Amino acid sequence: MVVDLEKVDRKLIDTLLGEQFAFNMQMYEYRLNRVLSIDTSVKENQMEYLMVFDAFIALFRSLFLENFKGCYTAQNYFTAIGRDDISCRIDEFLDGPFNDYSDVTIRKVLKFLADKFVCHLDPIKTEDLGLANTWMATLKNPYVKVNLKYICSELGKIMNDD
Repeated sequence: MVVDLEKVDRKLIDTLLGEQFAFNMQMYEYRLNRVLSIDTSVKENQMEYLMVFDAFIALFRSLFLENFKGCYTAQNYFTAIGRDDISCRIDEFLDGPFNDYSDVTIRKVLKFLADKFVCHLDPIKTEDLGLANTWMATLKNPYVKVNLKYICSELGKIMNDD
């Protein structure tokens, strides 16, 4: 479970923001579980993985990386229900290191992948392709600390106030 909606006051869920947030979190959890379940060591699964990853990263960007106050982001939701502390913890985590050997943040990696290859299709250079391949391999790698499963697990703990 990414966000335990049973812990949230029912009146808050019944608001438009709350209903939209609950729906978005259900889609987020479904896409996350799907992307994590695909065995990319099987060549035939690699295109499916890219397709599902695209859907996941687009939703991740919308939920956690947008900074417009009118968006249905997790941070805006938690601020609306009086939990600015959770909003701040989400942002602090995303601004944390992606790895131990550079100053790149989790936010930068995920926003780069979303903006360059999924949501905006920004202009890319050869170096961008290399970075994207490296970062996507790292996100899928179960043997590194900061991979996709870890990122989403930590965000779940923050949102559940664990």
